[in-house]
Amino acid sequence: MNSIFLSKRRAGGFTLIEVLIVIGIMGILMVVSYPSILNTMAVRNLDNATRQIQTFLQQTKLQAVSAKIIHRVRFFQPEGTFWAYDMERLQADGTWIKALGNVPRKTIPGSFNVTITFPAVGADHQAVFSPLGTFPEFDVNQNSIILQSPKLDRPDQMDERVLSIFMGGSIHYSKRKSS
Repeated sequence: MNSIFLSKRRAGGFTLIEVLIVIGIMGILMVVSYPSILNTMAVRNLDNATRQIQTFLQQTKLQAVSAKIIHRVRFFQPEGTFWAYDMERLQADGTWIKALGNVPRKTIPGSFNVTITFPAVGADHQAVFSPLGTFPEFDVNQNSIILQSPKLDRPDQMDERVLSIFMGGSIHYSKRKSS
């Protein structure tokens, strides 16, 4: 009778070896999938940062149209570090003021390589929108911002995101491999 009781008791649980084997298999799966998870996170961070800039450019364009005042997005590097950007509007006296009041400036994470080819005023670059929503300073060589992630180092991986503004004010988003 004792042997029947012991066999029923053992059948209901797991041995330490079984638990260790399952934990070992789970650990191996996590180690194998870790680089893929990091790569996915890097892609999403790059996409999110680029989409945030694109949305801000579109908001600036819409603000210029609705207020019927020239607006710009000014890209600058405070203390020569990371890139930051603000929306500004042109005053009647020819000066620029911050358009969104007390809204903190936006920043581009320092983990990305940033190339801005918008027209420059000193060390700052600017994307200017007319009251009609057009990009009057359009030039084929001065109409884009490129974000590149050094974390995306797989061969043939699209590691750059490009935002291009065209003369009519449309903003094009594209992905490409760095050269």
